[in-house]
Amino acid sequence: MKKGLGFAVIKKELKRISIVDKNGESIEEKGNMDVEITIDALHHINKYNIAVLFSGDSDFLALVTYLRNHGKEVFIFSSKNNISQELRTGADGYTDILNIKDIWGKELKYRAKLENEYK
Repeated sequence: MKKGLGFAVIKKELKRISIVDKNGESIEEKGNMDVEITIDALHHINKYNIAVLFSGDSDFLALVTYLRNHGKEVFIFSSKNNISQELRTGADGYTDILNIKDIWGKELKYRAKLENEYK
């Protein structure tokens, strides 16, 4: 995405949380990037015209509204059962990632499985 489309890709290590329950110990991985994404979007606001957000979390509605009120276009990518109605309609565009027939030149092999999980 960086080379071909000129995106700035920002990554963050997952937080690893040790969970102990009746089944024993396991590790849960969490991203918790909402605040970081918002800070980065606002900090770099003069460096882009279009924001692309891969999330369906309604917590981002305030950011989307702010960016649009400051002349930015905002496009949301998420799945149909994993997006708030407010976020879907608050952006300039929404794409259901389950409807993308071809991702990076490869078929989405598990489309049927994903669609069934979200029904």
